[in-house]
Parts: sequence; C-alpha cells; structure tokens
Amino acid sequence: MSWSTSTSITTSGSSACELKLMFRKILLVVLAVIGLAVLALAVLVLLTPTPPPPVQPPPQTAKERPKQALQADAEGQYVPGYHFTVGPLRFNGFSLRPEALVSFAQTGSGAEEVAGCLQATITAVSIRLRCESPEVGVVTIEGRFLTRVATTRLDTPVVSAVVTVRAPSGEVYSARDSFVWQPGRE
Repeated sequence: MSWSTSTSITTSGSSACELKLMFRKILLVVLAVIGLAVLALAVLVLLTPTPPPPVQPPPQTAKERPKQALQADAEGQYVPGYHFTVGPLRFNGFSLRPEALVSFAQTGSGAEEVAGCLQATITAVSIRLRCESPEVGVVTIEGRFLTRVATTRLDTPVVSAVVTVRAPSGEVYSARDSFVWQPGRE
C-alpha cells in the first residue's frame, strides 16, 4: 500500500505540476496578447500623423479712430474779440485756409480791404503770419491755437495772438486778443 500511496502522491503531484505549467502557458499567452495590444497601440499612436495646428484667424487690425480735423486746417475766418482801427481801417480778422489773409474794413463805407500773407507758418500749435498791403501796411500775427481739434462751437476762442500793424505813416498798432472761428467766410 505504501506503493499506491506514493503513486497517488506522484499522480496528484504530476497533475498539479501540469496545472501550474498550463496556468503559466495561459498567463504567458495573455501577457503576450496584452503586450502585442500595447505595442500595436503604441505603433498606431506613433504612426498617426498629428493634425496641423488650428489655423488662427489673422489678428484684426485695431480700427483707428478717424483722425479729427485740426483747427489749423479749418477753412474760415478768425474774428477778434474786439475790433481796433488803424487810421480809417478797422481790423476784422484773418483766415488761414484756403489761403492766409488779413481783412480790414473801411470805417465809413464798410468796404473790405484784404491783404495777402506772403509769409505764413501754420502748425497744429502755432501761427505766424506776415502780410502786406499798400493801404494797411505790414501786419504780423503771432499766436497759438487754444485747441488743436477743430471746433464747431462758434463762441469759443480758438486762437490767442498778438496782432501788430505797421502803418504806411510809420505808426505801430499792437494788440493781444482771442479769436473765435467762423466757417467759410473769406
């Protein structure tokens, strides 16, 4: 009996060994399948082309505010706060655009005398005019704009200037004044 016991132990030992061997084979097959799946997935990820980066729309250009007209470019007449006279002529004002002119009016008849400015320096900030007329003499206007942007308010001073007139008789008249702007008057 001892032999059969040992035989049954051997038989049961060989069956357990076969079971372990079989379990190892199954485990190796499962691990091989998982390894192949991981390897296939890795190859698929590596071989798949990356999508191009999304096309960015071109940046919108910042809309520039429309540039406001400068007072120095406004067409019209600059009228003094008070009118002074040079002999029989009353100073009425000056214009910068479309051309630089100074204007005087006859005190009796009201007829207008206009003198062209041969020397005119007009910037966004300042004015320097030199005008000549046989009736008036030499007129110089030196001043600055009180506002850079053209105004639509007709009662607001926009220029502060010194007006100097050297009359043909040799007399010199000089006055500082503030001027308001009136459109389209020449």
